[in-house]
Amino acid sequence: MASFRSHISFGIASGILGGIALISLAVLDAPSLILAVFTTAVLGSVLPDMDSDSGIPFHVSFGSFAVVAAALLGSSAYGETPDDLVRVVLWTSGAFGFVYLVLGSIFKRFTRHRGMAHSVPAALLAGLATFFLAAHFSFTDMEAFILAVAMAAGYSGHLILDELYAAVNFHGTPFVPNKALGSALKLFSDDAFANLMVYGGILFLSAGNVGRFANLAERFWRTVS
Repeated sequence: MASFRSHISFGIASGILGGIALISLAVLDAPSLILAVFTTAVLGSVLPDMDSDSGIPFHVSFGSFAVVAAALLGSSAYGETPDDLVRVVLWTSGAFGFVYLVLGSIFKRFTRHRGMAHSVPAALLAGLATFFLAAHFSFTDMEAFILAVAMAAGYSGHLILDELYAAVNFHGTPFVPNKALGSALKLFSDDAFANLMVYGGILFLSAGNVGRFANLAERFWRTVS
């Protein structure tokens, strides 16, 4: 499978190309949104390896989740009680600690490396989760959709890169697939609970965003017709 450096390099390249495409097509022009697309694509490129427990991808992934959670809850607490800085600090630090330490530990306990996190449905789930979060926190539906595509693209790129490295054994006999072939671009794992959680998450987030998806589809249809 590809190394962390290969994945992060691919994510950076994807983010840059995505930003250039959005600017060229005049879809987005705000620097902050272009940066958000770039960051999302890079994060997506390392997410599949977050189940490596002690590896760098785990710390990058859950560290990013924790920072986002802390920023969202901290800003919410500040908006409600701007004069109560103790409450703001408690909410911010509490959110970071809960996501990184508690949820991170639970994730380690119930996952194994190259399990369901390395799958096509997981890439779809990551995109849907990104859309859900972005649409509920200051982004428009179109902006949220673009961020979701960036996440899914970065995530899928990681899976494809792993399969390419498995199809051609760069450390052994050329053109002889290694045992990891097929373990990234899969639809199910041998863990029934993980399968249930991923597909359940897809159904839940899809059902919860039907209205937004319908509006986006209608907008797209009006644009092309």
